[in-house]
Amino acid sequence: MSSLMKYIMLIFLLFPVVSSAEENMPLNNITARFDLEAHTVRGISRISLPRGQVARVDISGLKILSVSINDRAVIIEPGIASLDFRPVAADDVLIIEYEAEFKSMPQSWAETNPGVIKGNLVGNEGIVLTYGWHPATEGLSIYKLTAVLPDEFEAVSEAEEIVKKEKTDVSREFIFRFGHPLEKVSLIAGRYLIEKDTYNKTDIYAYFLPEDKDLANTYIEYTKKYIDMYEKMFGNYPFSRFSIVENILPTGYAMPTFTLLGQDVVRLPFIVETSLGHEILHQWFGNLVYPDYKSGNWTEGLTTYLADHRYEEINGKGWDYRKQTLITYQSYVTPENDFSLQSFTNRTDRVSGAVGYGKSAFVFHMLKDLVGEETFYKALNFFIEKNRFRFASWSDIKDAFEFASSRNLDWFFDQWIEEKGIPELAVQNITLKYAGSKALVSFEILQKGKNYNILLPVLLKTEDGEVRKIFELKKEITPLEIETVSRPLELVLDDNYDLFRNLSKEELPPVISGLLGAKNRIFVIPEGTEGEYSSLSQELDREGFTEKKEKDITYDDIKGSSLIIPGVENDTVRRLFGKMELQSHEFALVIKANPFNDKGVIAIIGGTSLPDIGKYIRKMKHYGKYSNISFEGGKSVEKTINESDRGMRNSLVYDIIGVQVPGALSISEVIEKVRNKKIIYIGEAHDRFEHHRAQLEIIRELHKMNKNIAVGMEMFQKPFQKALDDYIAGAIDEKEFLRKSEYFKRWGFDYNLYREIILYAREFKIPVIALNIRKEVVSKVSREGIHSLSNEERNEVPRYLDLSDGEYRARLREFFGKHSGSEERNFDFFYEAQVIWDESMAQNLDEFIQKNPGYQVIVLAGGGHMAFGSGIPKRAYRLNGKEYAVIMNTEDIDRNIADFVLFPQPIPAPESPKLMIKLKEEDGKVSITGFAPDSISEKAGLQMNDIIMKIDDVNIETVDDIKIFLLDKKKDDEITVKILRKRIIFGPLEKEFRIKL
Repeated sequence: MSSLMKYIMLIFLLFPVVSSAEENMPLNNITARFDLEAHTVRGISRISLPRGQVARVDISGLKILSVSINDRAVIIEPGIASLDFRPVAADDVLIIEYEAEFKSMPQSWAETNPGVIKGNLVGNEGIVLTYGWHPATEGLSIYKLTAVLPDEFEAVSEAEEIVKKEKTDVSREFIFRFGHPLEKVSLIAGRYLIEKDTYNKTDIYAYFLPEDKDLANTYIEYTKKYIDMYEKMFGNYPFSRFSIVENILPTGYAMPTFTLLGQDVVRLPFIVETSLGHEILHQWFGNLVYPDYKSGNWTEGLTTYLADHRYEEINGKGWDYRKQTLITYQSYVTPENDFSLQSFTNRTDRVSGAVGYGKSAFVFHMLKDLVGEETFYKALNFFIEKNRFRFASWSDIKDAFEFASSRNLDWFFDQWIEEKGIPELAVQNITLKYAGSKALVSFEILQKGKNYNILLPVLLKTEDGEVRKIFELKKEITPLEIETVSRPLELVLDDNYDLFRNLSKEELPPVISGLLGAKNRIFVIPEGTEGEYSSLSQELDREGFTEKKEKDITYDDIKGSSLIIPGVENDTVRRLFGKMELQSHEFALVIKANPFNDKGVIAIIGGTSLPDIGKYIRKMKHYGKYSNISFEGGKSVEKTINESDRGMRNSLVYDIIGVQVPGALSISEVIEKVRNKKIIYIGEAHDRFEHHRAQLEIIRELHKMNKNIAVGMEMFQKPFQKALDDYIAGAIDEKEFLRKSEYFKRWGFDYNLYREIILYAREFKIPVIALNIRKEVVSKVSREGIHSLSNEERNEVPRYLDLSDGEYRARLREFFGKHSGSEERNFDFFYEAQVIWDESMAQNLDEFIQKNPGYQVIVLAGGGHMAFGSGIPKRAYRLNGKEYAVIMNTEDIDRNIADFVLFPQPIPAPESPKLMIKLKEEDGKVSITGFAPDSISEKAGLQMNDIIMKIDDVNIETVDDIKIFLLDKKKDDEITVKILRKRIIFGPLEKEFRIKL
């Protein structure tokens, strides 16, 4: 015999079962008759009290026909909710004759709180009376119930014995005998078929409607398994019978001796493996020991933990269940709507469910970790036997655990039961030091906001295995360290989710509950679809969504809300997630992370009959843990959860990338490996001439192999494609080309860096593609966001923008943060601008390929636009599916950064001479605004505010004119600069100066 079972037997000896209950409690003898056509119950309640007691009797919701004490009539005010019974004589009996009508349970209850709300109904289809249908004294009473029902009805209540007597040809009398005290009684009756079996000393009944009778034996067999499981944990099943009762109303509830499950529920195949066990466990917690609602309902959390959670734990998925619990809590509970566990009574909405079920279950999990598993079950058995058929509170639970563990647990119950909130942790200042053969990992845990006393599990992954530690945290900042003889690889906090805490961004996948629980929710009506979504609009309005037309959606709406959008072919989806496809089903939903709101999500929904999909929103509520769901024929055919981190993960070391030098490739070998790719991307640092020389060499070699090549260049913007075409074709000279392409205004790097490549393309008539979008558009978006663009500017932006690449966003965030003044700018706008830049180049590239399918294209752009494929390559591939290779010129090697990395030797860039002056261009005039140190122009006599009119014989009207003039000049060349100098007294003066370059 196990030590736990010995302990249970000892407790049974210490605490005898309830006896002489009838002598110490009120007796309520109820007789009830029914008019099914009128949906009414007519009853008589006879209440007697133990000597010296008085009682308040609840009669709210009942139509009182008469009240008397023995034969003495009692006058009461119409509509009162309760009356006081004060017996004068020992044999005084309060007799209340009453009537009540129950047509149906409000539909809104079932929709907002499915499976929990108890409902009443009297009708030809059956009788369901679970609360408020008879007079009841406060607290516990001993009941007797007699009900006269139609002959074809079977009935069940909390009774341990049910006697049926034939009354007439059309009716029977049911006598219910209760061997235990109750707050109230229920009565369920209908055209049931009954199956019976016995397990140990417990009679098991299944009350199923004829159409579901085949389910009865399955439910009975699973009931045996659960009774066996919980008897081993908590002693004998508390009653002589247990019934599974199918309900015609959509409820799920446990009463003493039976569970009441809605018809839709019992038909779900997984219920026997989940909810059934939960309700059976309630026979111990909730029906043997009653919750003291005034100090908080602990039963739901404890039953959830030892049923729903335990079943997942047995299958090795307890950690996942706990993580889902935290996701649900974080989706619905905010500091504004949070409340303490001692305030929880029943689940009335998603918030109360996340607290009263989810957080409460977590508290019991942490309590078990604190005191140990054996002590945990000892305490619960002690708690059961001490509080059999009594109201018990969280304080009683604390007493039981203090008794079993011999520890003071005030701090634990104060923190988790009396106070609201959730810990939020961060790890900071991670350092790794080596001392000989040992490694020491030091780090700090920061508690944001309130400081909790918690146990934090920490995992250190090493080359040779894992080191697990549990640290106690009490302060805002706690320094910690772990020593190991193996090389540390990763530090992971709470990977098994043993701690009730806020999840980090990386742990939190975008899921449906994140949409339903968002503080601000918007239903976006796409352009041109107004009026098509009436049923959907009504459902979402009930869920608290604000409706907005797509044209009225702002950046602030997206950043401050979660959105639901019907269809994928609308501007909002196209400009957040690019080109998307949904599963072709009656209903499909995809949840995406909101690019501008870490706590928000965006739902895209679709279906084969999109305007009629409002009915599926109700189903969506039951799938809160999923990121993607699809329905066909009213049934779920697909449901998945997006991947997310397990635990708070922190890498300690990064792979040191090695190159096998004997195996290093020459540039010719690299070219040979990429020669058959449709698109070849060659990254650059714009100011490194050796990068451009390497690009030219690759272009030259590929051109030898394939005359049908083209070169796409980031350095030129699409509106100036004709200037490029004319120059490559020989129709204009270089100077005209540079003027018409506005190169010097639109690209900040010396033209000499690219001149060799352009000249080669011109010589061999190789098409050059202006890949870039107009500079003004990108700059405006970077300052004010995409929503600031005019309709004309929007037409320049690609139709599809994918902002959902989280890794790319993170890299850009790091880059953005390193630049001065970044705190004054909006990163979201910067990110939008970068994506527009990338998408524009990908689209312009794709347009060329579609028009010229026989060409191979070499793309020249900054390395940031192609590293890891995130910028142009993956976006172009999304458009055309063409194979590509990425070649990077960089000293930074990272895994998957590119297909090939080149290391060209530094080469000095060719430079044109400079006048060493700062210039301003205004109204067709170029004036001097400053001089570089040791300026040759200043030495020659030029002054501030001089207007440059001519250089040699070239008229100067723009700064570009000067740059183009100097392009072919050499060092030591002499030039003549003609200027106009303003004078206050004598008027303007024209002068010429000779300058040696």
